[in-house]
Amino acid sequence: MKRIHIIIYILCFCVASLAKLHAAEQHTAKSLEVALVKINNQTTDSIQTRETHEKLVVALQEKQQAFEIRVYVLAGILLLLVLVFGVLCFLNKRGDKRLEKIVSLLEKNSSQQKDSGEKNAKIDEAIVAAILENLQAFEKERGFLMSKITLYEFAKQLQTNTKYLSRVINTHKLKSFRNYINDLRVQYSIQKLENNASYRKYTIKAMAKEAGFTTAESFTKAFQKKTGETVSSFLRQTNELLSE
Repeated sequence: MKRIHIIIYILCFCVASLAKLHAAEQHTAKSLEVALVKINNQTTDSIQTRETHEKLVVALQEKQQAFEIRVYVLAGILLLLVLVFGVLCFLNKRGDKRLEKIVSLLEKNSSQQKDSGEKNAKIDEAIVAAILENLQAFEKERGFLMSKITLYEFAKQLQTNTKYLSRVINTHKLKSFRNYINDLRVQYSIQKLENNASYRKYTIKAMAKEAGFTTAESFTKAFQKKTGETVSSFLRQTNELLSE
């Protein structure tokens, strides 16, 4: 930014210099023209007068040439400074963008560190024990068969918060809340397929609905993720084993 201010100052100085140079040249040229007019108006055609006339003409031409050279030089410097000014403005703009990007990355990193610190904060052992006990009761009572259970609603039901509940499931069940629920539902379906002949006659959509899944697609994906087999393949193998 300081360099840009210097460039602006130099530009102003060059413009002022051009203006002063033009004014001085105009004054000198006018003086020489007045002198020429006086000589031309003199009736005496002496050698001295002619020499003086010629000297004034030559001086006027030299002044004009010197003025033009100075104008060209200053104009060139002015154009160069304008170009440098434009380049500096462009670089300054890029620098601002880079600075904004760096600040954004630093803020993001600070936010991530803060979140990481909150996640790693230790939960009271009594709270962990209470949540695990509630999870055991939840599994026993098959609360996972509710189709629209969410982490927020489940935490509210267990009288805890979502952070604690999610942390306990991640640490003690080694899975996310969604995978925890889906695995319980799939395990329920496996037990039904192995022990209930009527259930084996259900459509996949009906199996999904009974297990708590909202769609047959989510059921088949969760089933294959846990067992490594499709529902149809598992059902066929189960029927073959039971028929032997």
